[in-house]
Amino acid sequence: MSIPNILTLLRIAIIPIILVLLINGTSQTETLWAFILFLISALTDFFDGWLARKLKQESDFGRLFDPIADKMLVIAVYFALVGIQVITGWDILAVVLIVCRELLVSALREYLAERNVTMPPSRQAKYKTALQLLVTAALIISPVFGESFLNYTLVSLWVVSVFTIFTGFSYLLNSKKHINFN
Repeated sequence: MSIPNILTLLRIAIIPIILVLLINGTSQTETLWAFILFLISALTDFFDGWLARKLKQESDFGRLFDPIADKMLVIAVYFALVGIQVITGWDILAVVLIVCRELLVSALREYLAERNVTMPPSRQAKYKTALQLLVTAALIISPVFGESFLNYTLVSLWVVSVFTIFTGFSYLLNSKKHINFN
């Protein structure tokens, strides 16, 4: 088990703790801890890939579980934020769009893998993940900073959802030559 793979597993292991802090959180201290743990998880996303390349420890495990861990982290936290009503009303649609795109791309990757076609993350998709992590972190901490901060962050959520959909279409267009639509 390499260090990059341990970081990926750590990211997955921290998710339930973040969720408990968010869902059961009754104080700013719990919100702050959820935010800190989320930031640690987000940093593991950067460092697991960077270390894998630097230490020449890239693996099939990492290629498979790193994007899954990213999606699990973001989707779980978005669901929690909807559950505790940080994200409400029409803003839930932005979350639905993000989740649908993530599921679509995951299914597409699985379909292509069965046909021995790899679909590595694009540069835009890496930016998308970074933006998702940044906005999600801001959403976690927004109750501490008040309504106006939350409103700006929700606008950012919509920007990220549009960019997320754009990268999903990009994947779909790049893979259409491998898909039989008949």
